[in-house]
Amino acid sequence: MQVALYARVSTPQQHHENTIASQVRLLKDYIQAQGWSVLPEHEFLDEGISGARLDRPALDRLRDGAQRGEFDIVVVVAPDRLARHYAHQWLLIEELEKQRLSVHFLQHPFGDTPQGKLLIQMQGMMAEYERAQIAERTRRGRLEKARRGEFIPGAYHCYGYRYVPKRHGCTPQVLIEPREAEVVRPIYRALVEEQLSCRQITKRLNAAQLPTPTGKSTVWQPATIRSILTNRAYAGQGRYNCRQCAPPSYRQHPAPGRRSPKRQYRPVSDWVWSEAPIIITPELFDKAQGQLQRNAEAARRMYQPRSRRYLLRTLVKCGECGLALSATHLTSVCKRYEYLYYECKGHNPLTCGRVTQCPSRRVRADRLDALVWQALCQLLQTPTLIPQLHQTWVQAQQQNLSTLTAQEAHLWQRRQQLERQSQR
Repeated sequence: MQVALYARVSTPQQHHENTIASQVRLLKDYIQAQGWSVLPEHEFLDEGISGARLDRPALDRLRDGAQRGEFDIVVVVAPDRLARHYAHQWLLIEELEKQRLSVHFLQHPFGDTPQGKLLIQMQGMMAEYERAQIAERTRRGRLEKARRGEFIPGAYHCYGYRYVPKRHGCTPQVLIEPREAEVVRPIYRALVEEQLSCRQITKRLNAAQLPTPTGKSTVWQPATIRSILTNRAYAGQGRYNCRQCAPPSYRQHPAPGRRSPKRQYRPVSDWVWSEAPIIITPELFDKAQGQLQRNAEAARRMYQPRSRRYLLRTLVKCGECGLALSATHLTSVCKRYEYLYYECKGHNPLTCGRVTQCPSRRVRADRLDALVWQALCQLLQTPTLIPQLHQTWVQAQQQNLSTLTAQEAHLWQRRQQLERQSQR
């Protein structure tokens, strides 16, 4: 009989303190006492990962192995090690039981009786409540440490710094990453001394092929440069407890229910300030803020004279990639004539964070505006066509919705067929 064990700790500190090793030792003693055996590849350990998440590497491998039938029994120390949310616990237990696997909990051996299942449900709800309590205590503890003047990783969790936590009686501290700091300083110098814009600085960094702060993307973006230029941490002033979660804002998108995360600033009186090593001087930071303001004013002066010359600004999209078309202008070779165009934002990959350029061509604004205006005038002259067009649009939307519903039903049927085949 093949057995698999699963253990988990929530924080990297618990991993360094070998609390996961104690779980593995308990599980192996229990397996040996039952006369079972466990293979090394059937030891699934999630180190430093929260139990509130289902996307855990070791847990995913456990579920994949259960689906392939590699073992018959899964042994866990307690239900809260499997998941912190009650719904997640029963989702995993039900999934494993469908694969004809037996789940054994060392600290809560209630059995498969109705009374045992009721007790496990109660334990799951208590674990979820305990996690909420831990999150609240952690938040209050970090806030109190910040008010005492101790460094908090959230205050300096930015490009150019490295947080060293408390170890072996040494106080926590924030250190400068020399390689990243050598990128931050030229960014400020380029803004203040050369009066470059954020986009020009971004192009320079991309041309130099410097690694991005996250490392996930190969392309720097102007928003990243602006966040670096407006972060007071580089001048030695870190802030903590400055933001809070807010109700999500809903996009104006055809697909209903899509939400975008939203965070808003707290009142300045609630902010907690701390000190850390300085990468740039406060004087240079103040100069950078003044130059950003001057760049914004210059951009508005250059943009305003043409703001009313495009009829379809922000209303048209590219037929190739679906991005919005931006209004632009070109001057003739003799510098006497000016031509207005609608241009896809994908023409400049830097703007949309892409590597390749959109192959679509520019559209003359005067021609497209005249075409749309003529069609609109004809429509207003014959208002009886408006209900017909609206009905056609509604039918098209319903047809798209019915097509999506049919595809969803087909995929659901296919999924059920695959589950039945897998069970057989």
